[in-house]
Amino acid sequence: MVDYLPTLIFLTILFSVPLQFYLSPKSSSDAQYYLHKFVDEIHQIYSKIIGKFFNFSNKKGEMFEESEQIGDEKEIIGEETISKEEMSGLFGGSDEPRHPRPPHIKYKVGQVVKHKLHNYRGVIVGWDEKVKAPDWWIKRVHGTEEIDEPNYTIIIDTRDRLVPQIAYVLERNILLSEGV
Repeated sequence: MVDYLPTLIFLTILFSVPLQFYLSPKSSSDAQYYLHKFVDEIHQIYSKIIGKFFNFSNKKGEMFEESEQIGDEKEIIGEETISKEEMSGLFGGSDEPRHPRPPHIKYKVGQVVKHKLHNYRGVIVGWDEKVKAPDWWIKRVHGTEEIDEPNYTIIIDTRDRLVPQIAYVLERNILLSEGV
C-alpha cells in the first residue's frame, strides 16, 4: 500500500513557502503602491471595455481617465499645466544621454551645491546648456532677461526646506558646497 501522507506534506510545503513569500509585502508602502497600480489597471481595462461597447468617450478622453490625468499625467506649475510628453525634455529632464559633457558646463550630476541667494543645499540631478522651460515660466522667473547660460535641476536638501522640493537654477546662482 502506497503512503500518500509524506508526498502530500512535501507538496504542501513546496507550494506554501513560495506563496507566503509572494503574498507578504516587503513594506506597507510597497503594498500600497502595488494596490494602487492594480486598481489603476483595472480602471483602465474597465473604461476601455465600457468605452468600446457604449462609446463613452468625450473630447478630453475616457470619463474614468479624465480624473486620473490630473494626478498622474499632468504636473501643475504655477497656473499652467504641462503634460508629461511636453515635460520630458524640460527642466533638465531629457531622456537622451548627454555624453560627452560640454566643457562650459561647470557642474556634474551628483555634485552637492549651495544656492547663493536662497542659501539652500541640494544635489544636481540634471542640467541643460541653455534654459529649457515653457515660455510663460521663463517670463515669470527671469522676466525679459535673455538667458544664455547652463541651468541645473537640483533636489533641495530637506534639512534646509521642510517640504521636499526641486529647483531649476542658473549656473551663476550656485556654488559647489563644501562640507555637507
